[in-house]
Amino acid sequence: MKSLFTTFLVFPCLLCVTACGSNMMMTNTTNMSRQLQTITVTPASATAQSTSRQVQFTPMGSYTMAPMSAMPTVLWSVGDPFSAMPAAAGVTINQNGLASCSTFSGMVTIQATAPMNPSMSLMQMGMMTMNVAGAAQLTCP
Repeated sequence: MKSLFTTFLVFPCLLCVTACGSNMMMTNTTNMSRQLQTITVTPASATAQSTSRQVQFTPMGSYTMAPMSAMPTVLWSVGDPFSAMPAAAGVTINQNGLASCSTFSGMVTIQATAPMNPSMSLMQMGMMTMNVAGAAQLTCP
């Protein structure tokens, strides 16, 4: 009776745990296969025109697997988005990469940041996640 109990109840439970565990590992490994390596921001350096006082920036990502180049979704910021240092007042950049100089005159760093894992959303990104960043210089007249 004891061997029937072991055969019909315990063995299927072990099979279920083993199968579920290996499937989860396979999913995590698959999601991590294509990685963002670098972000290049263009133009690398720009001066805002005196009339509009705006500059359009564009990110291009380089990946470990095909497609090797693509435009990643990025978090645009004036300076490092995870730094405790405050950004320069009078300079903004929107979610589409359009930087505007309102009251600031001088040079600032524009940064495009994205998670290394392309399947991670920007909302999940933080200073403790693996991120990739590219930068450009903006001069406000």
